[in-house]
Amino acid sequence: MHSHLFLLRELVKRDFKARYVGSAFGFLWSFVLPIWQLLLFTFVFAGVMGIRLEEGAVTGSFAVFVFSGLLPWAALNEGVTRGTTAITDNAALVTKLRFPSRLLIATVVLTALVHEAIAGTVFLAYLAVSQQLSWSTLPLLGLAIPLQAMLTFGLGLGLAALNVYFRDTAQLIGMLLFGWFYLTPIVYPLSMVPDNLQPWVRANPLATLVQLYRCSILGGQPPGLRDVLVLLATTLLVFFGGAWLFRRTEPAFVDEL
Repeated sequence: MHSHLFLLRELVKRDFKARYVGSAFGFLWSFVLPIWQLLLFTFVFAGVMGIRLEEGAVTGSFAVFVFSGLLPWAALNEGVTRGTTAITDNAALVTKLRFPSRLLIATVVLTALVHEAIAGTVFLAYLAVSQQLSWSTLPLLGLAIPLQAMLTFGLGLGLAALNVYFRDTAQLIGMLLFGWFYLTPIVYPLSMVPDNLQPWVRANPLATLVQLYRCSILGGQPPGLRDVLVLLATTLLVFFGGAWLFRRTEPAFVDEL
């Protein structure tokens, strides 16, 4: 166990450094991309489409509203996307060495969390200086982040296993993640969703996760107990389901790769 933790730490360090080899800005790219997405979404949805936050919202800034939702999404999207191809991208390690393959998925998930932490630290510092940060609800991140990590890791394990046998999985998951993003209230408030669609949106575990992040950072109404239980149940199902599928298929990875 200790050797696996040491190996995982080294893999995360290597992966993080490899992302920025030869880059002039280095780890600054960790929040350059989220800021670029923030500017783009703010221009399109607030500037062009005229989406406005409801009166009495926890923040009057559309940019702050969007960025608080982009934080968990960016980490989950990166972890799932890179996790899906982690085994096939590192076929040499898997086939030539007695290597614990699941560490490859854990590596990309943790690296994504490091990127989120960098962007999140800058964001929280800005909110603190501008007196928009809700200190009283901030500890709720202690619930949101582990659930996000487990959900991402479970998805990564299951999809990585599938991608070994069906190489179209990586392309398919890109399409599904694109749809999942727009079906989640990240760039629009939940109040804009028609009443007949509200139950479907609330059944989306990522919608609850985003709301939990916003409540943690900005305050306001937390997600309902039922929504949190659905998120918890979905996370556990995906986590243990992905681990089971990975464990069942892992012995044949060498033959397929």
